[in-house]
Amino acid sequence: ANGDSNADAAVMEGVASNNSNSNTATDPASNGNNNNVTKLLTLSTGLPKLDENVTCVGFPQGGTQISVTRGVVSRIDVDSQYVLRIQIDAAINPGNSGGPVFDEQGQVVGIASSHLRGAGNIGYIIPSKIVSNFLQMCKDNDEVKVEDRFSGLGALVVQEESIEDSKHVPGISNLAILGSQTLESKALRHNLGLDELDILGGVRIVGSLNNNNNDSFHTGDRLDGDDVLLSINGIPIGMDGTIQLSETRPDERINFRSLVTCQRVGSKVTLDVLRKKERKELSVSLNMSRFLVPQYDDFDAIPLYVVVGGCVFTPLSLPLVSEKKSNKSASFSRYYRDQRSGNEQMIVLSKVLNDEVNVGYHGWKNLVLKSVNGFEPKNIQELVDVIVRKMEGEMMNFRCTVVGEQDADYVICMSEQEVIHSENRVLQRHMIASWCSMEAISKELRDEVEKNEPSETKRRNAYHTMKDMRHVLERV
Repeated sequence: ANGDSNADAAVMEGVASNNSNSNTATDPASNGNNNNVTKLLTLSTGLPKLDENVTCVGFPQGGTQISVTRGVVSRIDVDSQYVLRIQIDAAINPGNSGGPVFDEQGQVVGIASSHLRGAGNIGYIIPSKIVSNFLQMCKDNDEVKVEDRFSGLGALVVQEESIEDSKHVPGISNLAILGSQTLESKALRHNLGLDELDILGGVRIVGSLNNNNNDSFHTGDRLDGDDVLLSINGIPIGMDGTIQLSETRPDERINFRSLVTCQRVGSKVTLDVLRKKERKELSVSLNMSRFLVPQYDDFDAIPLYVVVGGCVFTPLSLPLVSEKKSNKSASFSRYYRDQRSGNEQMIVLSKVLNDEVNVGYHGWKNLVLKSVNGFEPKNIQELVDVIVRKMEGEMMNFRCTVVGEQDADYVICMSEQEVIHSENRVLQRHMIASWCSMEAISKELRDEVEKNEPSETKRRNAYHTMKDMRHVLERV
């Protein structure tokens, strides 16, 4: 979904949660006047039927008033990440994203998401059952760590009054598998032992993300490569990798992974598995993907960055690569599907802001950071910690490498005093408010700054430059 859909969904839940026993809520602006009320939106608990009438409401481009378009449900399937989606032929245009889509009973069957470019009247909406999962996780205060923000699929950002207090809710669940293979081949089914047990369905698991000693995905049992997955929560999987859409709609089938992506993060599912020709029942606690290179960011998202001597360091993400559109950026594709085992990020030199302090490095970009004065920061918060607390000597040495040339060692060497003296000049010249984003500062580091500087005003000012942060941290 687009970022504005997250905001709309959060507002809808906020209204409903404050008036759970009523169908209407008094508008705060009415001062208690019941003539001015707001109707609550009700999420549909099921999926609409094919050819059912739907109404899309929103504020797309082309005008300033609310827009209403009507159509029918054309298809129910999954997207490229196996997330359930509903295709409708009601017009969805830029600006519709996040708006509700109603059925004939006035219930919300989904949230407008996107349309297919170059095609006529093919729009997609996020089903209400997935929206409901995110709202419930938000209500339960489920939140991810800074390195997990946007590293999964479908991350939800809930904006608070203070941007720093915005909450990041987990994304879409998955099975932590590299893929699956259909089993229409009789020879393959016989080789896997399905014929001996008279099993007609199932898919073969081609590999598991847990093979790399990655314990950050799921707790409990796990799928392995060469397992045959027969059912999820008692729902049988066909040899073509599909399941019934529902018990009442047996003729409509959909990819089996939709059973997982429709579950909220933390849910437990029961898997019926054939492993080495023996039937097993596995209980898996689902988690979200944790891509080393985040797949998405959010509209109005504050980037994670650090500016030192005009050198801009940031975690690598797909949106960043798309923005640069350079040949060197394409070389990062080898990391796109890698999963993190801990809290590591790939820190890259995004660009160099030209200044006297960094002469000799102008034009450098798309380099992977290896170390800073001998320290090897695993993520952006460790990089900030190294710079403000662990730097020693007269020089600041940033060692970087090029993707595919790990033995190559490019060094950015700058005088520490010159970096400090040029800091305000660089930030002002390029209209940058702070030397690093607030979320790049760890909670432990913020707690230490707060302990050393009790004044909130001075503390906020201290965050704006590396020099002032160091000064506060050096106090006894």
